[in-house]
Amino acid sequence: MYTLLFLFISLVNAFANPGPCTGDCWTHDPGLYQRKSDGRFFRFATGGGIHLASAPSIVGPWKDEGFVLPGGSKIDHPGSDNLWAPDVHYQENTKKYYLYYSVSVLGKKNSVIGVASSDTMEAGSWTDHGSIGLDTSNNPNYNTIDANWIRIDGTPTLNFGSYWQDLFQVPLANPLKISNTAPHQIAFNGSLNHRVEAAFEFKHGNYYYLTFSSGLGGNYDVSKPAQGEEYRINVCRSEGGKGNFVDKAGRSCLNGGGTTLLASHGNVYGPGGQGIAQDKSQGLVLYYHYADKTKGLAKTDYQFGWNRLNWVDGWPTV
Repeated sequence: MYTLLFLFISLVNAFANPGPCTGDCWTHDPGLYQRKSDGRFFRFATGGGIHLASAPSIVGPWKDEGFVLPGGSKIDHPGSDNLWAPDVHYQENTKKYYLYYSVSVLGKKNSVIGVASSDTMEAGSWTDHGSIGLDTSNNPNYNTIDANWIRIDGTPTLNFGSYWQDLFQVPLANPLKISNTAPHQIAFNGSLNHRVEAAFEFKHGNYYYLTFSSGLGGNYDVSKPAQGEEYRINVCRSEGGKGNFVDKAGRSCLNGGGTTLLASHGNVYGPGGQGIAQDKSQGLVLYYHYADKTKGLAKTDYQFGWNRLNWVDGWPTV
């Protein structure tokens, strides 16, 4: 009996609860970046367009600042007035922030990835540059949403993809355009309708770590999936960052691999849409959205979550 009780307590406490959040803590598929000039955090989210919020620290108080592109994207494509999945980075050579976004219709593989730029990340400062040349017009085996920028061995690179054949990677010619190199697959799960999306890759020590959301995301208030099939955050790692990602058990990320970094626990339900940020006081943090069971399961109830990353035997934990 005591052994069973210990195991139950261990499972309940397997994941840390989110760090504190004050102010406007709603978010969905967040992108997070800290401004170089003053350390202010800017949080971007999916919801009728790319929402923008800012705060003096990751804790808050968060303030809603409006939309990145209030009029939508210049891209002539279904969904151009309802942009998704923001990902932000800063480039020293141009002294600008770049935000990649998705133009698509839910449930369809008919998508385009666009980009906007800003000197400050503030509302009203963003210039839309339209498509980066990555779309599904030639009916490829991937879906061009959920962009994620990373520099790998000096080469600016974009990860992207969702369901269908899951996650892919392609080099960029510059911040506004992909290269002529064909995208290659970096993660695939052959089961359950290929429920893998929202790639976010980062480097720590000698490895590149690929995080992604697995399972069913959203509409939990309408149709709650079977226990364990809701969103969770998985991770694989690679020495080169361009492929050969494996999980902690050594299973290939191209063959359903993925070690769970964060899953539902306590009042936290369906964490996903994640990213990694560097915080001056906390170090590397995992950030994400989740449904708080005490508030509701609808997308309009989603909360901003974050946890400091700890490292055990070369693998991140929260």
